[in-house]
Amino acid sequence: MSMRIEVQGISIDIQVRGEGRPLLMLHGWSADHAYLVADLDALVAEQAGWRRLYFDLPGHGVTPAPDWLHNQEQMLEIVTGIADEVIGEEPFAVAGNSYGGYLTLGLVRTIPERLLGAALLVPDLPGADNSRDLPAPVTLYPDVSLFHDLAADEAWIPEGLVMHEQRMLDEIRAYDMPGYRACDRDFLERLDQHYVYQGRAGEPQAPFAGPSLVVTGRQDATVGWRAQQSLLPEFPRATFATLDLGGHHIGRIERPALFGALVRDWLDRLERSLV
Repeated sequence: MSMRIEVQGISIDIQVRGEGRPLLMLHGWSADHAYLVADLDALVAEQAGWRRLYFDLPGHGVTPAPDWLHNQEQMLEIVTGIADEVIGEEPFAVAGNSYGGYLTLGLVRTIPERLLGAALLVPDLPGADNSRDLPAPVTLYPDVSLFHDLAADEAWIPEGLVMHEQRMLDEIRAYDMPGYRACDRDFLERLDQHYVYQGRAGEPQAPFAGPSLVVTGRQDATVGWRAQQSLLPEFPRATFATLDLGGHHIGRIERPALFGALVRDWLDRLERSLV
């Protein structure tokens, strides 16, 4: 099912899957919601009772970015407004990948009383100067023969994967590349100038009591893994996992079995907390 809402004058399509308690899904930078559906929806659907809410952030996919949108606080207000419009006062869980993980952290720090739990999946966590503590890119199991027909905007893929498998290339092309090609690059450049949270969302808050999950990749050269360990005191009910053979495409691409087990465990812990 789909619905269209308007938040701060922005028209946003919401894709609703399943029934039950709301689970807000937040995708990553320069992508759209399609890859997140591919990563997570079948996993969550195994556990009955969750209404999954997907949408494209402003400047991503089919959602336009207004000229006035230029900082992270505004983006967080829009995401909160989407929750207000679609979910209302009902408590909800949230899962965010990469940039969506950074937005998820912002929700945890600003509206923790509304959240059942949170999953931060390879979350971005920039420093105050928008820098990141990154390992050097590495491919541990290369097979360059797979990449004989890369398009110009696919040139990043070989270095972006810790392992090279045909299945991985096929998945990226099917679910990730369409979003990358549709995003508003001028808007992203503008937002990147004010990427780091200011105020409450940018500072550690009281420990969050909801069952949580923080997953990082040991070889993730996009957002890293070391800075995310600093979140441990804020998430006393979180499982923290840093996966070997994991770059920035954990989920269905790099470590699907272990990723799936961690997500299922998070959902189980959420269910226990609701009894």
